[in-house]
Amino acid sequence: MSSSPSAPPYLMVKALGSFRSLLLKLYRRLFPGSVVLYEQFQSFWLLQPLYIAAELDIAGYIKERPLSVEDLAIKTNTQTEALYRVLRALASEGIFTELPGRMFKLNSTSRALLEGNGSMRNMIIHHLGTINWSASGNLMHTVKTGENAFKSLFGMNIYPFLQEHPENMQCFENSMSELSELALYPVLSRYDFSKCRTVADIGGGVGLLLSKILEKYPSLQGRLFDLPENARKAAEHIESCGLGGRMSFVPGSFLEPFSLEADVYLMKNVLHNWDDEQCIGILENLKVSMGINAKLLILEMVVPGPGIASYAKMVDVQMLTAMPGGKERTKEEFTRLLRKSGFKLTKMIPTVAPLSILETAPE
Repeated sequence: MSSSPSAPPYLMVKALGSFRSLLLKLYRRLFPGSVVLYEQFQSFWLLQPLYIAAELDIAGYIKERPLSVEDLAIKTNTQTEALYRVLRALASEGIFTELPGRMFKLNSTSRALLEGNGSMRNMIIHHLGTINWSASGNLMHTVKTGENAFKSLFGMNIYPFLQEHPENMQCFENSMSELSELALYPVLSRYDFSKCRTVADIGGGVGLLLSKILEKYPSLQGRLFDLPENARKAAEHIESCGLGGRMSFVPGSFLEPFSLEADVYLMKNVLHNWDDEQCIGILENLKVSMGINAKLLILEMVVPGPGIASYAKMVDVQMLTAMPGGKERTKEEFTRLLRKSGFKLTKMIPTVAPLSILETAPE
């Protein structure tokens, strides 16, 4: 059994987050608005250097030992002075450590740019790369017209675009796997699966989350439901985890009615990709399979009330830009959506991540 990722306890994270929020509010009240806004605006200058470091795999080159910027420029086929200024800026924000002699080494933050467990490299490349960067820069078009900014630039929605561009699709899939890995500990530490026999992950990709649940609960059986084209990658992942006898792949689309029996169903970051009408259809298609005592766990960010700082509110702008009809939802919006689909919200469990667990059941 592989070890679970670690993170601070939920109550500690909640307390520290509240304290941090209080300090930020005090800071913003003490200083002029122009100063506060200018400081917030400076994050703009961090994003492209972060993308460059991820795309060039700077962390990979200095994984074993620090290197000079001259050596890094040769390895990455870049201009030395320009690369130095980019890495210097990142180091000033705690991403990499700059040593005397224009040498750079990894630190705890930049290790997340390495490939492997805990990596954010593909997520950064996908979200800060040319395609998404261009779409984000076209947000005004969406605000003015309501039309998806991505579609207005590329002539099609994001998923058809990715299907036509396999390299971008691979990066997107890798980035989703990295985000899924971040959710492993929060879900495993906040929800008890010991009382069920079978768990089904709907739209679960290659099965990263489901496999970790099965590893923690050896008596469970798992069903991975996803599009037929993901069957090969899912089979490879299942085999690599040694779960061939307990975890099976079921091909299908949640956009159509399907039959799949389980005690607990998972939907992680599925509904936020779709508008309300489509979400209702997805939930109704799932409900056909569910027994009277079955539960559905919706793993999504939940947008808090007015004036509360939230990662979900920031990601919602990304959804506005890139996903036709996609959005992050408040608890009230989820409740209405579930009611229209024949479900009821029985419990909402916050986690140390922006993700919450919404436990639901058929009405």
